[in-house]
Order: sequence, then C-alpha cells, then structure tokens
Amino acid sequence: MTDGRAVPEREEQHAEAMMAFILRLRLRGLTDQKVLNAVSTLPRPLFVLPEFAEFAWRDLSLPIQCGQTITPPVLAATIAERLDVEPLHRVLEIGTGSGYLTAVLGRLAKRVLTLDRWRTLITEAEERLRAVTILNVTMMVADGSRGWRQQAPFDRIVATAAVPEVPTELLDQLALGGRMIVPIGEAGQEQRLTLITRDADGFSHTNLMEVRATAMIPDVADRL
Repeated sequence: MTDGRAVPEREEQHAEAMMAFILRLRLRGLTDQKVLNAVSTLPRPLFVLPEFAEFAWRDLSLPIQCGQTITPPVLAATIAERLDVEPLHRVLEIGTGSGYLTAVLGRLAKRVLTLDRWRTLITEAEERLRAVTILNVTMMVADGSRGWRQQAPFDRIVATAAVPEVPTELLDQLALGGRMIVPIGEAGQEQRLTLITRDADGFSHTNLMEVRATAMIPDVADRL
C-alpha cells in the first residue's frame, strides 16, 4: 500500500525546487517577466524520464528517449528571453526533444511549429503538451536542417542542435526583423550559441555563450 502523503510531499518538493530555479534565473540576470511566468507554470518533471524527476529543476542536461537529452532549464529560459518572443509571433523550433522548450515557446508565441527527426519524441512531446493544455503547437517528423518552407517565413527560429554553419535554407525562412538562435560549431567541441538577426541589410551575428550541443543530423530517423 502506498503512503498517501508521498504524492503531496513530492509536489511540495518540486514546487520548492521550481521557486529556487526562478531565483537562480533572476540572479543570472534573466528579468523578462513573460519568460519567468512561462517557466514557472510548467511542471518540468513531466518533461524528463521518471527516474530523473528529482533532478528536473537542476541545471543539467538529462537523458531522454532516443539517446537524446533535454536542454538544461537555465539555458532554455535564456534562449526564450534572447529570442524576445511576442504574442503575435510564429516560431519554428528545430529539435522538439522532450517538448520542454516547445512548451515555454508555446506560452509566449501565437503559434509554434516544431520539427524532430524522431517519431517517438514527437509522440511523447504531443502527450506532454496536451497534459499542460498547450494547444498552439504543430509538430512534424522532418529533417530540421531544411526547416519548414511551406510555413515560412517565421518571426523566430531556434535550433537546439549544432551546425558547422547555418543552412542557407533556414536563413531564407527567417522573416525580415526576425531572430534566430542556433549553436554554431563542430560536433564534440564547444559551440557558440549565436543570435542571428535579419534586417534590410542582411544578417548579423551575436555570440551569446559557449555551449555543448549534439550535432544536427540530416534526414529523419529510420526507427523509433
């Protein structure tokens, strides 16, 4: 027989961990209240494997299905803040993963379109987003390096997998005045998390921080 107190105790522990996480974000200079509200309304333990639930709010890259990892929570919040998503924006996310960053973006944007090469990840992310009543996201199994040309242009684009250089096809899908964040660099090395903005004169690049991301793999996975 299970102890009826166990679930409330776990929920209280997760609430305390979430509040500590919000404090860490503020201490690191993240001040966008929209982003803070978005992450504070999402139960991050839902987005990790059950055996890692106690570590969900820690700033760790935890394993998920298909040999992939979930973006650490501080990095996810930083990306969301630097993207500067507005309520009328359409956002393209490349690399759905667990769906956590997808959910954060869904709280901020009018519409999020997200791609992943793994069908299993798309299926599980859909279930998680339904559980938190985020209904403005469209998911597709696809080669993320090619974007989603039929739905372009996008006000914001974010990729969580690294590329040696940004594919021209993705740059072409960024709207005038738009922003893109992507790790740029070789696999197995530190990459530059880069903010790319587009204006009438072309594209400008700003280095945000050093990260270690998995490489973006072309095509869709043949299994899972």
